[in-house]
Amino acid sequence: MKLNKQSKIILLSLFLPLILLSKEINFNEEESIKKSFIPSFQSGTGSLDYNNANFQYTTDSPSSRDFDYKLYQPARIRANKNFTVITELKNSTIPESSKELASVGIEIYQRKNLSNRFATELSCARLQGYFSRTVFSQLVEFGEKTSSCYSEDLRLAEVTTVKIDYIANNKVFYISYLHDEEWIKVGSFGIAGSGGENGNAQWKIKNNENLLLYIYGFSTNMNVYEGDIQIKSLKIEK
Repeated sequence: MKLNKQSKIILLSLFLPLILLSKEINFNEEESIKKSFIPSFQSGTGSLDYNNANFQYTTDSPSSRDFDYKLYQPARIRANKNFTVITELKNSTIPESSKELASVGIEIYQRKNLSNRFATELSCARLQGYFSRTVFSQLVEFGEKTSSCYSEDLRLAEVTTVKIDYIANNKVFYISYLHDEEWIKVGSFGIAGSGGENGNAQWKIKNNENLLLYIYGFSTNMNVYEGDIQIKSLKIEK
């Protein structure tokens, strides 16, 4: 199979060793954490709080839509630069019906248009009546979901490391998770109209635009207790 020049560039970007500037956020530095993660979007009784070197999401008196988002201010990620986000997530919740759901993850927004965003999370829900714990990803354009995908494994570990690779050349997000020291592919989404295997959107994003990175917890009709949902680490390579 012959590859064109663009395909070769994409493959090289994904699989060859890269010299990246790595920024692993030290969750033990309490004062720095409190300054760097800025309260942003919140609904209902959902609360994402820093506690014991983790971010923990909880709810009290759950509603049909509870969530809490924190903006990571020093992220400094741009549409014209490759970057990788790696996060260790915990989700040990057990939804008891199809009306219940709980998730924790990373959401990336177009800074100049917050109605355009991409999210990847560790989600617990009931799929066709059966309990599932999956890596779920979705792409949103102008406030409407355009596409989504799940990991093939529907019973992931309670603590799962998730990775988002962004390749600037084709403006595509690639999602994977770590299992037995190997990265397992989940899917990919393009934000310039093409390139994604699971869906594409047209954000009309310019090369010099900044992207915003948020951490979040989300739940529907569920009590989420302390320790059930955690963000245990966050690392950005660029």
